[in-house]
Amino acid sequence: MLDHELAAFIESPVMQIIGTADADRRPEVGRGVGAWPLDGRRMAIVVSAWQWPGTVANLQDNGMIAATFSRPSDYVTYQIKGRAEVREAAADEIERSERYMVAMVSALMRLGIAPDIIAPWLTHREARLVTVDVASVFVQTPGAKAGSKLWSATT
Repeated sequence: MLDHELAAFIESPVMQIIGTADADRRPEVGRGVGAWPLDGRRMAIVVSAWQWPGTVANLQDNGMIAATFSRPSDYVTYQIKGRAEVREAAADEIERSERYMVAMVSALMRLGIAPDIIAPWLTHREARLVTVDVASVFVQTPGAKAGSKLWSATT
């Protein structure tokens, strides 16, 4: 489940990598630009259909998603797998995405990464809201617990 601690982590300035696969199971990876919990079993992620058209197409075609959230300062990382639906993002969701992008640029700049290097990663042009029904959560922080299941809807 998306408990308070995990929900706060997902909403913080963390890298958001969205993994999908097409009908032939070829992988596709995109980036999210803002995520937040909707309730204990669902979450939202904003993604640019302009920048990541394959990712969005895969989500629309089959809904399978593996979203990874990683804090760049210490690599604390979680992966959330589930089923997704995609729609055009509303104005308030785009505003929330903009706040995430500002926070992410600030966090990366504190680590010494120049804004011109960061800018191509972060856009919400043709913003889509991906709503994920969470099926499982995994710890992916490097170390002994990497890959361990934190929660699953089936257990």
